[in-house]
Amino acid sequence: MTPNDRYSARRATFQELVRSPEPLLLAGAYDALSARLVERAGFPATYLGSFGAAASTFALPDVGLLTLTELADAARRMAAATSLPVLVDGEAGFYEAPNVWRAVEAFEAAGVVGMHIEDNLGGKHTSRPAGLLRTEEMTQKIRAALEARTDSNFMIIARSDAAWVTGDIEECVTRLEAYVAAGADMVFAPAVPAVELREIRSRIDAPFMVAGDLNDAPGGNRPSSTIEEYAAAGADVVLLWFSLLGAAAQGVVDTLDALKGGREVADLDRIISQHTFEDFMGYADYERRAAAYDAPGTDR
Repeated sequence: MTPNDRYSARRATFQELVRSPEPLLLAGAYDALSARLVERAGFPATYLGSFGAAASTFALPDVGLLTLTELADAARRMAAATSLPVLVDGEAGFYEAPNVWRAVEAFEAAGVVGMHIEDNLGGKHTSRPAGLLRTEEMTQKIRAALEARTDSNFMIIARSDAAWVTGDIEECVTRLEAYVAAGADMVFAPAVPAVELREIRSRIDAPFMVAGDLNDAPGGNRPSSTIEEYAAAGADVVLLWFSLLGAAAQGVVDTLDALKGGREVADLDRIISQHTFEDFMGYADYERRAAAYDAPGTDR
């Protein structure tokens, strides 16, 4: 099977997961290793967001600093490291409608199963004033992205941050309806709570993705609704875009604090053993290959 065949098969699998009766819990990875851990845990798919990629690759905030090439390269490494379908954050498409084809081409070549394009003009995760792209401009980007793809199973997902930026659920729904009419394969509204989703779900004729770990409380770490509430409200995909990155950072902080406080490494119970780590990193596969190519009588 060629890489193109393999990635095409993953896209078909992801389509099935999205349209299955049970909502898909999409655990977001932040690099190739975490993607492999998602697979090891038994999740059927994973995700790469610009927040995680900026943090893990460059230790930078998610304020629009990543280039298309940098994000596509990170996605490519993740898709190569796992057999799971990988969905990617396509920011605002990186370009205006006539040039969105380049982002679609880059992510298709990276082997991911789809990308979401947002109508947010910036200011996410900061106190800076945020804005929204005009609905007409966003629909043109969606149409351009759909025409640019070469694999019909490559999903073009329309994200609206209207509920986040303005707090206006009705504006968000109106935008999502327009994006579906433009041909979007799925919609994503990260700041719509389950109680609102239950009321609007019937108006959106496409699969619906929500964020299950959105930090919407000042200084807090709580999602707007639980995974169970979103599932009951009709979400097709519940994305955990931050949880794994947050857990990894907390684990490192706790370990460093313990070591600084005088604890011995042998006393730390949150560190995976080296041999267990080596097991899922593929050292056994190397051993088998090395044994197959050892020359008889070779001195070591």
